Amino acid sequence: MLSKFSKLNHTIRGVDEMNINKHWLFGIVFLAFFMVGCSSDSSGEDAVDLNWASPAGYTPQSPVASDAEYISEKVSEFEEENPDVNLNVDVMANNVNEAMARLMEQAESGRAPDLAAIDGYILPNFYDHLQPLDDLMEEYGIDPDDYLPFAKDVVTGPDGKIYGLYMNTDTRVLFYDTDVIPEPPSTWDEVIEVSTKIQEEGYNGLMLPGGRGEGTSVTTLWPLFWAQGGELTDDDGNPTFGEGENREKMLNVLTTIQEAAEAGAIPQRVSSYGAEGDLDQEVATGKTAMFLGGNWQETVIPDLIGEEEFESWAVAPLPQIEEGTDATSAGGWTWGIFTEDEEKQRAAFDLMARLYMSDQGMGEFNNVFGGLPSRESVFDSEYYKGTKFSDEYREMLEEAQTRPPSPEYSKISTEMQIAISEVISGGKTPEQALDDAWNSVNN
Repeated sequence: MLSKFSKLNHTIRGVDEMNINKHWLFGIVFLAFFMVGCSSDSSGEDAVDLNWASPAGYTPQSPVASDAEYISEKVSEFEEENPDVNLNVDVMANNVNEAMARLMEQAESGRAPDLAAIDGYILPNFYDHLQPLDDLMEEYGIDPDDYLPFAKDVVTGPDGKIYGLYMNTDTRVLFYDTDVIPEPPSTWDEVIEVSTKIQEEGYNGLMLPGGRGEGTSVTTLWPLFWAQGGELTDDDGNPTFGEGENREKMLNVLTTIQEAAEAGAIPQRVSSYGAEGDLDQEVATGKTAMFLGGNWQETVIPDLIGEEEFESWAVAPLPQIEEGTDATSAGGWTWGIFTEDEEKQRAAFDLMARLYMSDQGMGEFNNVFGGLPSRESVFDSEYYKGTKFSDEYREMLEEAQTRPPSPEYSKISTEMQIAISEVISGGKTPEQALDDAWNSVNN
């Protein structure tokens, strides 16, 4: 039998982007109205309408069948136990920046949904519009101190209260083949040494995202910058990466990359790779023995090279400029509750706990979704299966940072992607590339 949720009149955005056939769209609209018309949704005096906004991937409309099945089952359980709650979902635009800008516009005009998914690093921008969740977290046995350090920083407002539910995360690591590289490089001097050696054996040097794409920023650039104590923006969100000590630290990053490129330790062609997944084609050749990537690629490598070959692979922290320093990037999504209605708050929290936040919810969701728990205890939970490298990821996440929630971040990231691409390809010196990026951001 169809659940209430499957009978909702969904708002689907980005139709032009998806290039949906008009006839197919008409059929979907007709079906939606038909199903709403015959829905058994509660309409009594005590009924509560709970409006939920999210990317498709975190709803029963997920394009990934396993994710959609998991979420649908949990939603059905919620509906059975909460017959007076009518769920209404608004599927956000595919473009994250566009979706978050629209959500902020709704919040500032008092039209925000009751509950919404918010890209983790952007959550602080919504503190003023969100409801504190401390009491509900205590009631559901979710300890804020159980969050990984970076996640707790994100969800904790300036008043010390909790304003978000961090449901999953990811991190960046060095993948390497122990049959080729017994000891992974921990510094970039060692990267050059190891790369030179393995190329003599017919392998590529270190592969990494070095082109125009967010993967270049969060995997290659920011960890090297953060490990030196660098700050991309100040507390007010103003860019700082190109002035004073921060300029020196960013220049160190670009100079280090330049030295590696000139030594042949990283191929110039990586200047065209902007996402971690762009490296998959290199791994598939069997000629790549180490690369900088995201934890989710652990599930991809065996498909590219075979399960047996993957047995010899391992992960290590990202190499840094100086020995003894450490940093990596963390991502993931959060949930925020906007409604001031206490009954809706409780319903929204209960739904999120079931789906993503309880020990069982977070464990099972990340098993299916392929993410990492944002709460330490879930790594040890009976509900979380983990992966070959889960323990290593957990340890690295202790030193993880997230992108700054500055309105200027997108432009900073884009300009620095251009900068590193130019340095790797030999088009600009580190000084020229950095100065051009700084001037562009500030103009």
